[in-house]
Amino acid sequence: MFRRFILGATLLAATAVAAPAFAQCDTRFTLRNNSGSQVNEFYFGPSSQSSWGRDRLGENVLPNGRSVSYNPGGRGGAYDFKLVWASGETAELMRVNICETSEIIATRRGIEAR
Repeated sequence: MFRRFILGATLLAATAVAAPAFAQCDTRFTLRNNSGSQVNEFYFGPSSQSSWGRDRLGENVLPNGRSVSYNPGGRGGAYDFKLVWASGETAELMRVNICETSEIIATRRGIEAR
């Protein structure tokens, strides 16, 4: 009985230590523009948000062939992404696991995550 108690307490302690590690992850990613056109606006945030928030490029634009890195920090989970090209066309990519993604790529067809 005592042995079961020790084993149970050890498993409980290991679970308590491991649980926060799953909530945190490396959320850094690079936006690459391989679309052939200039990206004028870029939005991203947790999928749980109801609005896009601010343009993450700010006063800048992202010319074709260029890239920019971001570190949103915080927790992992599902993120949504939106691009607006110079032509005014838009593309959205929803529910991307930010912990498993290191690149968001603007292509001629839209947005991809890798």
